[in-house]
Amino acid sequence: MQNGKRGVGSSIIVLLLLLAFMMPADASQYYINELLEANPPPQVLKEGPVVRVKQPGVQKQTPDEGSTEVEEEKPLRKVALTFDDGPEAHYTSRILDILQVEGVSATFFVVGEFVARYPKLVQRMYDDGHLIANHSHTHGDLSLLTNEEIIALELAPTSRAVEKLTGFYPMIMRPPYGSLRDDSVRYLKENGWKIVRWSLDTFDWDSRRNKPEQIITRIQTQHHPGAIVLMHCNGPATTRVLPDIIKTLRELGYQFVTVTQL
Repeated sequence: MQNGKRGVGSSIIVLLLLLAFMMPADASQYYINELLEANPPPQVLKEGPVVRVKQPGVQKQTPDEGSTEVEEEKPLRKVALTFDDGPEAHYTSRILDILQVEGVSATFFVVGEFVARYPKLVQRMYDDGHLIANHSHTHGDLSLLTNEEIIALELAPTSRAVEKLTGFYPMIMRPPYGSLRDDSVRYLKENGWKIVRWSLDTFDWDSRRNKPEQIITRIQTQHHPGAIVLMHCNGPATTRVLPDIIKTLRELGYQFVTVTQL
């Protein structure tokens, strides 16, 4: 009987995974988010190399002998706050204000069309010491484009717009909806792009579950060293809960860094 139950359970899991791959990009990514929420990954969900800093051994005084020994290395407790879909006239400036008051560095994945519309906000991101990264030019589904079109139509125009304002040409990107074909992942990596997704979705974009207490509970239950936290620049839920997110993660012992510092 128990074997039968296990067999049924396995069949359901296989069926759900098949459905996830059959769904359109948005729905499929939503299902991926559901899986991440139920089973937080032990490491960051991302493609391509990311700079990692190794913690040196710490010299520890031994009370009884007066000698020193090297403690075992422990992972650095770092977390990267990331904000998609900006800049946006109202909420982005409020996010920047909060980060400035709290002394927190973050990563902004900007949309090219909005970079041209709100250049002063992009300049402020850069001047405040945040990392600016590429979130495409139109926020379209990149899986529907050829590899050449992804760079020529979506990534290059956005990075050029950022470079024109700041002198910095971003080579880190996050595909809208997390949607990118495997062959595109390989092509972009071969052309020097670093692809960064996320490991903890706050769901600040989902009105059904973006209440502050829901988001904070998600942070408390899914946090992990090296986490990349997904948030957005264009809604009230983010600015409402951001100070509490920062407070909660600090109390959990985390230091805030950009994605290249994880």
